[in-house]
Amino acid sequence: MRFPGQHEGERVQFLVRKHWIIDLKIATMTLVLFVLPFMALISFVIAYWPKFSALTIVGSLIGLLYAWLYIYIKWLNEELDLIIVTNIRVINLDQVKFMERTVSETNLTQIQDVKGIERGVLSNILNYGDLEIQTAAEKIVFKIHNIPYPFKTSRRIMKIRDEALIKHNGKSWSTRL
Repeated sequence: MRFPGQHEGERVQFLVRKHWIIDLKIATMTLVLFVLPFMALISFVIAYWPKFSALTIVGSLIGLLYAWLYIYIKWLNEELDLIIVTNIRVINLDQVKFMERTVSETNLTQIQDVKGIERGVLSNILNYGDLEIQTAAEKIVFKIHNIPYPFKTSRRIMKIRDEALIKHNGKSWSTRL
């Protein structure tokens, strides 16, 4: 796998994406907010056909198109959040809003802490949560919400970080302590 800006000799170890539960949440929200009211409106149009004008029908169709656009933008905002872990660095692609994106990166050797967080019953049952990666800076550099297996992912990143430290310094972070 290749990505823009990939360095010579850099290999992608794995990608961190959102859990499928996010798609289910967006679909449920869309169903409740848009589809059910639209179905009720269509039922009234069918039941009282002669009393409805073409303007009402066109307005309803425009509302449905707006609902599909809303679904697409919500899905796109969640789908484009991504963390790329390579053998050299970690790249965070964060879709902030529609048409607003931030990209940040750090070397593996600068990572000090990786934390996986699962909150709530559903999160623990379906094994999804948040991932936080902290470097020498005081604030958390990378944070991605609702990823599958956050604990396993944090351990994988730390293992890759230790391998990079051994290659770079000859010692792992844990053996220095």
